[in-house]
Amino acid sequence: MKPMVVFDIIVNGVVIETIMPKTQKLKSMVDFVKEQMLIMKRKHGNNFIINRRFIY
Repeated sequence: MKPMVVFDIIVNGVVIETIMPKTQKLKSMVDFVKEQMLIMKRKHGNNFIINRRFIY
């Protein structure tokens, strides 16, 4: 299995969900995260953090 980049959505210090981009290309990941940020703002307001991590 290749290493993958995933993003954890953290609200009030708790990981609410983990999102995975469909591809691991940088350009598509940037677009994906921007799109997801808009969705998360509607869902949780401005009280969330996105952390990136790698799965090996």
